[in-house]
Amino acid sequence: MEYPIRILKESKKFIFFFLLVSNTALFAQKNSHIELNFVRSLHGTGDISGFNFAGNYISSINKSFSLVFSFGGSTHSGTDSLLYTLDERTIDSSILYTTSGIQVGYGLDYKFFNLKKHKFIFRIIPFLRYQSTSIPDSRSFLFPPITELPFPVIVFENNSPSETIAVGLESNLIYNYKLSSSFSINLLGSFQFDTNGDTVRGFGLGIVKSF
Repeated sequence: MEYPIRILKESKKFIFFFLLVSNTALFAQKNSHIELNFVRSLHGTGDISGFNFAGNYISSINKSFSLVFSFGGSTHSGTDSLLYTLDERTIDSSILYTTSGIQVGYGLDYKFFNLKKHKFIFRIIPFLRYQSTSIPDSRSFLFPPITELPFPVIVFENNSPSETIAVGLESNLIYNYKLSSSFSINLLGSFQFDTNGDTVRGFGLGIVKSF
């Protein structure tokens, strides 16, 4: 029962913030847009590379502030190379691992530089994240001189759950350039952390459609 109770506790934190921020939506104007962002990123657990993506719905409150509803995910993977020769054959026993997750968030945009074609935006989004990882907590390599076996031996140790639910905070610094009355592009830097101790950081591009 420990894991479901933990999920409930983390969810309550997010729901409280969601309801608190939602109250400001009563003052929102009809000006809104959707965007799709892709970020090349590094996951802090082992600094493994991958990418993030997010689809966002944004509704303006006034000229400076907007509400942001975000749904996205990430996937990061890496390899520990391990090659050895047995019976005159080269065998690839490399260790492959992946960390992936999905998250939903609700937050605010602040336009601190706002011209007709150029905008600089600071975004902050509290989120709820589900993550699954195949990375062990520790691994040890034992080679033939130690084991007296003709091949390497790998010992894995797992002390943490491979699936987690966490509450986190994402921040973005965005440069938005208007291409037409309906479309614009984003250049953005992103950083996030959560209660599971994970961090994700990177840079990317996005496309924005206004209504």
